[in-house]
Amino acid sequence: MKNIMDFIKDKIYYIFAGTIILIVLLVIISSCSNSIGRNYNNIEKKMIEAARSYYTARQDKLPKEDGSSVKVTIGTLIDAELIKEIKDPNNKEQTCDGFVQVKLVENDYAFIPFLTCKGNYEPKYLTDVIKESKQDEYGNGVYEMNGEYVYRGDDVNNYVTFNNQTWRIIKVDTDNTIELIYYQDRNNKMYQWDTDYNSEIERYYGVTTDYLHSDIRKSLVEFYDTNFTNESKAHIVAKNICIGKKAIDAKESAEEECSVVKEKEKIGLLRVSDYPKASLDSGCISYDSAECSNRNYFTNSSINTWTLTTVSDNTYEAYTLYTGGIMKKRASKSNRINPVIYLDSDVIIISGDGTVDNPYIIKY
Repeated sequence: MKNIMDFIKDKIYYIFAGTIILIVLLVIISSCSNSIGRNYNNIEKKMIEAARSYYTARQDKLPKEDGSSVKVTIGTLIDAELIKEIKDPNNKEQTCDGFVQVKLVENDYAFIPFLTCKGNYEPKYLTDVIKESKQDEYGNGVYEMNGEYVYRGDDVNNYVTFNNQTWRIIKVDTDNTIELIYYQDRNNKMYQWDTDYNSEIERYYGVTTDYLHSDIRKSLVEFYDTNFTNESKAHIVAKNICIGKKAIDAKESAEEECSVVKEKEKIGLLRVSDYPKASLDSGCISYDSAECSNRNYFTNSSINTWTLTTVSDNTYEAYTLYTGGIMKKRASKSNRINPVIYLDSDVIIISGDGTVDNPYIIKY
């Protein structure tokens, strides 16, 4: 033991010096890596500045309709002498390419850079990540279903951070937009689907046949207006959403019939048909099958919400989703909501693997 202690004493200065050198090297490597990352970010800022200058002199080329967009390439900005040729900070022999997307968002313009320096800095599109993801050994993961890419199973890596909030990906739609549902811890805030007087039954039970003027739509619009920054709104797209209806004794898991299609909505709720799609249990044959709660992430998470689907048997009930499955409820009663939004097909992620501890992070 004494010999070991003597050896350590003799070598302590070398050990100390080696440790210091290792720390210095790690700091240098980290600094270089951060510097390169900052260089790409600085290039993107210059792209935005150039695009702003470009459209200041060409305002007639800017988008006119809310949600519409135009693009200006780096090549065009170079020709206009607003930016110089871009060299890859990590490879000076390589020229970078890209464009700036300009989108009209509620009377303001959002400038979104897309920079590509092949092999070193390339856009990582969330749609591609979802479509290329693999199922795990239990079958949890993404399934292609009639042109959609749907998350199914009870343990799926579909978490995403957007607008500084946690959401879960439901699917990639046929038009490549990404459907997200708000993921939250349960709180005490409650909402009514509708509270209007219903002449059919002569009660203030609510009316489910007029979504445009319903209380739930007003609540969703308020959620959208107060919860999202303009930067976030630039990535949300308007969709034509189906306000569905389904019979209480419907014994199939097919899409519900649309009572009305609300055009260009930027926020909505789940539809009843989304629920059985997420289950991997073969016994899940209709929305009210008890087996649908098995192997289904909707029922093992903090999702407890009104849906957009109403009961076709009457004009005063709508469906809710809770941990036990789907149930009908009078529209004038209260329930929580988990809003649904739709992201543009070209949203980029900067990190993450979709797990709850390392969600996908959307780039702004």
